[in-house]
Amino acid sequence: MDQDELPFLLGHPTPSGEGTVTAIADLDSTIVEMTVRGRWDCELHLAVATALRQTLAEQPGGLIVDLHDVGDPTGASAQLWPTAHRWGATMQPPVPMVMCLPTQAPLAAILRRRWAGYRQPMYATVPEARAALLRRRTRTDRLTAHLGPDRSAAAVARGLVTEGCTAWKLPSVLHAARQVVTEFVVNAVQHAGTDIDVAVTRQRTGVHLAVGDGDPRLPRMRSPDRRTRIEDPGLGLELVHMLAAAWGALPTRTGKVVWATVKPRSCRWLADA
Repeated sequence: MDQDELPFLLGHPTPSGEGTVTAIADLDSTIVEMTVRGRWDCELHLAVATALRQTLAEQPGGLIVDLHDVGDPTGASAQLWPTAHRWGATMQPPVPMVMCLPTQAPLAAILRRRWAGYRQPMYATVPEARAALLRRRTRTDRLTAHLGPDRSAAAVARGLVTEGCTAWKLPSVLHAARQVVTEFVVNAVQHAGTDIDVAVTRQRTGVHLAVGDGDPRLPRMRSPDRRTRIEDPGLGLELVHMLAAAWGALPTRTGKVVWATVKPRSCRWLADA
């Protein structure tokens, strides 16, 4: 797979270079902050829509869309935001999305006028938006661990996955989830060499895995050595790509978080291997 096709490449400018979309994740709150900059045009519209879908696939606890630096005096983007809100609302579990833009901005006035029944929350500042999401966040089944960058980290992470899948009665994803979290943690130990945070979150039919470290470099995918057994760690992200229903990575303010969603359908091939 070409590196440009990987799901975690957020933050690149539009082809014309006149707009950018960046996303920052927070592993503790599970909130993603997306910032859009530049004059709104067709290129930026496509970039934002793509980034929204990629970020929602990560199934964060909430999504903040910061539009402070968007030039859209005519409200050309107005139709995208309720659509994105519906995308988040149909996720399982739902992902609440809030917008952040100045109260007196032309776009804010257009949204209030054009969408009389527009229920998507708007806040003047990012801290206000973050606080609102934290207040409305629902409690989920989530296990976490803070690990050192040593050889025992992968075993502890696998134990966390086993504990969760056993408690939540999700045996069908246990083996695949253990393989995925092993790959993430081994990569973090070998390439980041920093403390590691692991989170295992229950979903309706599977689990969401997130591994954060202090290295801002996003992972690069490589093909596995065909002579290596599939049970061995360090096979590369090709293994994650085969086992996960969705996966990717996002920068954080202190490094990055690599994530994957593992569901029964995504790992059926393993049972037949």
